[in-house]
Amino acid sequence: MAASVRLPAEEMPLGVEIDCGAHELTEAEIIEFGSLWDPQYFHIDPDAAAHSTFGGVIASGVHTTAIFQRLATLAVYNRYDVIAGREIRSLRFLTPVRAGDVLTGSVVLRSIAPARRGRCLVTIAGTLTNQEGVLVLTLEVDSLVRSRLPSGE
Repeated sequence: MAASVRLPAEEMPLGVEIDCGAHELTEAEIIEFGSLWDPQYFHIDPDAAAHSTFGGVIASGVHTTAIFQRLATLAVYNRYDVIAGREIRSLRFLTPVRAGDVLTGSVVLRSIAPARRGRCLVTIAGTLTNQEGVLVLTLEVDSLVRSRLPSGE
């Protein structure tokens, strides 16, 4: 969507849970991401990971967070005139993510408040659940989104 047709913060559906779609992880994806960005043995070495606390390769928390970001961007953020992320208020990894897991994302827009001229501070709560309905990630994020009103009022 071109920047000129992105919607202002005031058009965001406050309080509505938005389904962000799903992503299925493969072991190859987990190992590739881990090798590049979080090369701990339980992310990249199936043999060593088999003897770890986790009993096998698990996705990095950074990888899990990136999956949430992609799903949220495709389902929500790309429709609105987002300026920048501002703060991750909380980020919790609740259950290990493994190859074959299908992660489904959701977002609830918690608040939209004028921040300064032409901008609103938007707070979202997000989750990822696996195919069994078990929460694997929760987070709360603040972002700046352009306001319809140039003064932000």
